[in-house]
Amino acid sequence: MGVYYAPIKPGDIYFLRFEADKAFLADRALSFDQLGLAVLLKTFESKACWRIRVTRYKTETACLHAEILSYFANSPALDELPDEETNAALNRVEQVKFRHIDTDGLLKSAAGNRLPRIAVRGISEIDDDVDEETQEELPLDKSDDQKATFQILQKQFEVPISALRFQLGAVSFNHQFNFFDEPVSFLIHNYELREEFDAVKNYFANVLKTNNITVIAKLELHNDTLTVLEANSPEISKIDKKLIESFRFEFVADMKKKKFMIDIDQSLFTMDELFAAYADDGFNSNTFFQNEQDLMDSLLQITDTKHYRNLRYLSSIHAHHIMKLRFVLQPFSFVFLVEGEKQYHLIWETLDTEEATYVWHADKNLPALKQSARKLEDILSVIKAQGKIAYINSSEDPFRRIYHDYSELVDGFVKWKAELEQYLS
Repeated sequence: MGVYYAPIKPGDIYFLRFEADKAFLADRALSFDQLGLAVLLKTFESKACWRIRVTRYKTETACLHAEILSYFANSPALDELPDEETNAALNRVEQVKFRHIDTDGLLKSAAGNRLPRIAVRGISEIDDDVDEETQEELPLDKSDDQKATFQILQKQFEVPISALRFQLGAVSFNHQFNFFDEPVSFLIHNYELREEFDAVKNYFANVLKTNNITVIAKLELHNDTLTVLEANSPEISKIDKKLIESFRFEFVADMKKKKFMIDIDQSLFTMDELFAAYADDGFNSNTFFQNEQDLMDSLLQITDTKHYRNLRYLSSIHAHHIMKLRFVLQPFSFVFLVEGEKQYHLIWETLDTEEATYVWHADKNLPALKQSARKLEDILSVIKAQGKIAYINSSEDPFRRIYHDYSELVDGFVKWKAELEQYLS
């Protein structure tokens, strides 16, 4: 007498449990390939669980078609476990195909209590394998006398980047379809994105070389309800760490060539003060830069930087623990602090103009340094208003000028460095 297997019927509800890269309907492990998940993720961070309902089961191929009712990041305690016969039948399943997978449910259940470290590809890559019979009508429950009719729609449309709302790990937006009365909300995931990008999204348009993103969406229309099953965008998918670095470079290059206001009563800026005064509204300095050294490194990548080696050297000896790096806007330049054995030295060096290096000295105590920094602010204001010659001719301040040698006959940096070090006592 053969072994009896309990039938698997439409409407049956089971729990699909996940452990790392394996899934279990019963005792036998199923691979992500057998579930069509291999193209989406590599592993689950915790022992997750999906509650599923059978829509169809093909005995000859042992292929189970199902819809997902609930997503759990951690397996719930189950009141009833499959009996021995049902367990044996479930162990025979060779493949599970889902009508659709909710993006948020997938990611949250896969990530557990942590931010996902999995690489998620477009949900649209799932082969739903929904045949015409299933697509046209699907019983909501085995006991229902009436059958609900679903219409699956594939839509492609464009959305202006200016209309996107950047948030942690995603962009969101609303779109109005001509066949539906209410705007539909969309969410497209990309875990490189952050909320701070919303203030500088115009730079995304510059680097992506488009003002719009293309959206490819799969929708479910059920009576008067329109549900987004999945949505992705090739432009949003392109945004990775390398492209964000391009955004940062675009931002820095634009800031450097921006014509700054001249009526503001300030000459020296910290990084935070600089962005507060001149960056776009809502811009957070942490969007692209961890500190002022990070900003300076980006500025030095600009190809026409004349004093690249000089600035690199000054940055390496700058006393970050005493004073933050200061920025000057006209001309774009930096003020460094070097701690000598007997004195502090404030050094002004430009980014890409043929200016000499200016060095001022201060007694080696913090009150004297603060007074010298305030005086330097006044000096730079005079230079901005009247020019360097007027300051040099009228100044009684003890300062040094070290000239740059741009000839090809000598190494101008070595000559400059040797002269500078004579004064850094």
